[in-house]
Amino acid sequence: MAHVRFNMDSHFPNFILNLSAMTEIKKNTIMWVALVLLIILNYIFAENGMQNAVYFIVIVSAVKFLGVVFQFVEAKHAHFVWKALSVVFVAIYLIGVLALY
Repeated sequence: MAHVRFNMDSHFPNFILNLSAMTEIKKNTIMWVALVLLIILNYIFAENGMQNAVYFIVIVSAVKFLGVVFQFVEAKHAHFVWKALSVVFVAIYLIGVLALY
């Protein structure tokens, strides 16, 4: 009976689990680098004093929000309602900020 319990804990070989974990780590790293680059780009646009920099900064902040929500909060695995709610929140944010500006 002991040998049966030993093999029951996982039905995937360990290397398959490690490959999927490595793929997720690569995606997280790429997203993190993209977020840092977008933050640097926002800084450059904000400090450069361009006239229409506000539009760019607001749109990039919405893209960063969606990137964080879908990659790090893992809303991509959540129910459709939470995905739609995230997109609606960004749309309301964009409309509100751009209408006030």
